[in-house]
Amino acid sequence: MTEPLSLIGMSGVGKSFWAKRLEADGWVRRDCDGEIAAALGALVSPEPGEEPVHALGRWMGMPWHEGYAAREAEYLALEERVTRTALAELPARGVLDTTGSVIYLPSPLLAELRARTRVVYLRTPAERCAAMLRLYLEEPKPVVWGGAFAAGDEAPEAALPRCYEELLRIRDARYAALAHVVIEAPELVGLELSEFLARMPRG
Repeated sequence: MTEPLSLIGMSGVGKSFWAKRLEADGWVRRDCDGEIAAALGALVSPEPGEEPVHALGRWMGMPWHEGYAAREAEYLALEERVTRTALAELPARGVLDTTGSVIYLPSPLLAELRARTRVVYLRTPAERCAAMLRLYLEEPKPVVWGGAFAAGDEAPEAALPRCYEELLRIRDARYAALAHVVIEAPELVGLELSEFLARMPRG
């Protein structure tokens, strides 16, 4: 297979795992999360033992925190620049390891992503929603909500589980609409790289 790939889906679903397996097989990997973290590293210093992505989660904050909207916009602007550059430089045997918020990038860029690469959506099972919310609360990563958080009359913390579930529903629909290929996460367990690549239709 000589067509470049873009791996999309929620954080933790296995995008980086498969991108690294491809890299070990000679593919060129572009790690959008890593490039964004490196660029934003000047904004926040990780605490002892803290991963840079979790430090960025602290920087981004929760959607009801003061200044969140501005930080979300700053993050997306950087993600757009990183993704645009990575896509332009991606060779035929390359893989774009995207962030979970790639679907919020401008429509022309997403159209280019779909035209120039085979977009593969690694879909998180719906039953993992509670575990994902728990992990988000325990080890926050920068999350782009894209307007999906609306507390109404509830306390923000009380509204979070409901809004997070809605965020996952919205993202699932947008990931699926962008993708050429959808692979359910449980189907990836024990899969060989050749079998993974065999899931990609030709043409």
